[in-house]
Amino acid sequence: MRMPLILIGALALGGSALWAQEAKPAAPPDDKSTAQAPPAKTPDQEPAEEPEAKEEEFKEEEPATPAAKMKKDELEKRACPAVDVKFTADTDKTTHPTPAPENGKGLVYIVRPTMYGNKIQTKLAVNGKWVGVNRGHNYFFLQMDPGEHYLCSKAENRSVMALKVEAGKTYYVEQKIKTGMMKARNKLAVLTDAEGQKKLAKSHPSSWAEKK
Repeated sequence: MRMPLILIGALALGGSALWAQEAKPAAPPDDKSTAQAPPAKTPDQEPAEEPEAKEEEFKEEEPATPAAKMKKDELEKRACPAVDVKFTADTDKTTHPTPAPENGKGLVYIVRPTMYGNKIQTKLAVNGKWVGVNRGHNYFFLQMDPGEHYLCSKAENRSVMALKVEAGKTYYVEQKIKTGMMKARNKLAVLTDAEGQKKLAKSHPSSWAEKK
């Protein structure tokens, strides 16, 4: 039995209408999937983080002789104050002073370029007197008379060194940082001019005030 042509056309139209009702428009593209990731920062925009100091840099050799121990004890007496002082410390990110040595003086930068133990202060004393404080990515500088000076840096531990200063010269001393038992340990180290300038560039000036 043949189906009338009119019925066949109706069925065809009905099927097309049904398909049109069931078909769904394509979903708009997901903004998250098509959004481009922000460009990565170049080393010039964000310098690489200074690594934590190596453990071997913190190994303290015990003086081999009584005379050597006496010399070390004398260095600590000359460098470290007998009385501790507490400071409040802050960072200035708006300026970056890098002066030259004053007439007849030597310039000493005290640099702490790492963010390890960021909030732990590393106080510095010179010749038995507290003169400054650093925290993470901090530095400060001292105009010093020519001659030998005795430096003492204090965090969880104390690190001491003698530094011979000459007029007209610039010195860079780093407060190296290593994880300690309760807070950051530190160790003083003299840097080359190239190392010092590089680490100084990534640090910000420190400011401090003695707590009353």
